[in-house]
Amino acid sequence: MSRVKYIRTSNNEIIVFSELQQHKEFKRFNPISAGFIAIGVGSDGNPDCSCFGESVSLDLKSNEADDTRLAKKQILGDYY
Repeated sequence: MSRVKYIRTSNNEIIVFSELQQHKEFKRFNPISAGFIAIGVGSDGNPDCSCFGESVSLDLKSNEADDTRLAKKQILGDYY
């Protein structure tokens, strides 16, 4: 699985970006949670992702269950 950063906006959208960027660069999107997202292939062979961790630069934690559910719906679409 690859690991990238993400924020969840106040409009319930997941924005995914490189680990080379800081979470605070996305502050203008009014994030309500932030952390890392692992994207890869699950044990069933289908695409999968999961949210975890926190953003130090924004002082926000990941809401693991809700953020993962939203990320799967938004990123994986039909595979979710």
